Amino acid sequence: MSLQLEIFLEHLLNGLTLGGLYALVTLGLALTFTVIDIVNFAHGDLFMLASYTLVVLTGLEAVSLPYPVIILLVMLGGAFYAVVMERVAIHPIIDKSWRTHAVTTLGLSIVFQNAAQLIFTTDPRQVPTPLTKTILAPLGIRTSAQRLVILLVVVIVFVGLQWFVRYTKLGKTMRAVSQNRDMCEVVGINVRQVALITFGIGGAITGLAAALIAPLFSVYPTMGSLLTLRALAAIVMGGMGHVNGAIYSAFILGVIESFFGGYVSFAYRSVISFGLFILVLFVRPRGLFGRRIGL
Repeated sequence: MSLQLEIFLEHLLNGLTLGGLYALVTLGLALTFTVIDIVNFAHGDLFMLASYTLVVLTGLEAVSLPYPVIILLVMLGGAFYAVVMERVAIHPIIDKSWRTHAVTTLGLSIVFQNAAQLIFTTDPRQVPTPLTKTILAPLGIRTSAQRLVILLVVVIVFVGLQWFVRYTKLGKTMRAVSQNRDMCEVVGINVRQVALITFGIGGAITGLAAALIAPLFSVYPTMGSLLTLRALAAIVMGGMGHVNGAIYSAFILGVIESFFGGYVSFAYRSVISFGLFILVLFVRPRGLFGRRIGL
């Protein structure tokens, strides 16, 4: 294999891993937006809180927990944080305007970030795992096992969610609420309970993302802000209300950022991703994959 091809494949793998991060975070945000029509600007901070949960669990000296158990606990932590957020802040304003939703969730984001700075300081934390230390060489490309696991998990979560919303009673209920909330209330569906469950599922997926992806990056209090913006960009690029389109767009952003950072400049990779987002808005305002109502 030539050196240029090896470098190309390495950037592609890094882009897919980065896209996996964006996809898992976007998936949780897209669920809450599509099902209950709320844009949660504090969603990236759920990732931050779950990442610090990972830091705490891996740093326990009295108990050495296996990494799979830590992943499960971080997922439960992410779901818990999301449910508490919904009960305390979202539940009282769920029927208010989008302006109220935006101000409330932005306020939550500020509270979460300042609380994290107070408790953990602003120093970046590293969370190595056994998988990050395991180096594999598929197709001659050296990479950590952690990155390959991320790609596998993203596929499993994506396929599992498709099955869940199509073939389970709860999934069908979520689809119904996403398509016509008023009619669901008329026929007796508890929309607020569906909102709570949706937040919990989104939080668990975000916790899974943190448990798998935080070991590849630094953990710091403001890490969620840029993730929220990228998730929103992916949702708009994919088409408002189109969950699958948002996932595809998240991977597109990740791959483009990786190639631009590798071949042009890593410092300006955010410029190219958000520049592409603006270009899509100009050329195709409905998003790359059109607009679908509901799940």
